[in-house]
Amino acid sequence: MWKIIKPGARVSLGDTVRFLPSSNSSKIYQVFKIEQHYFEIIVKLTNDNCMENPVRRIIRYMDIGYHIGMEVWTDPSQSLTNGLDEGQSNPDLQAY
Repeated sequence: MWKIIKPGARVSLGDTVRFLPSSNSSKIYQVFKIEQHYFEIIVKLTNDNCMENPVRRIIRYMDIGYHIGMEVWTDPSQSLTNGLDEGQSNPDLQAY
């Protein structure tokens, strides 16, 4: 499901994003580089074709929510494993 990126929120490498306002014909982008104050996106291709020189767009975090509206695709099934990915312990796992 699409989730609005709020000011101060960060994206992850490989995230799928789109600009707001969204429409059925809006382009879908993929995050391919992240830095402290900005991230870079390229158009996400629907098949395995690769572009030699894809057009890159640089998005500053300080612009999100003020000058730029964006959404990020979040998969509900990934929320079940996020606790383990973030280094949180699982009470059902025991160390031997």
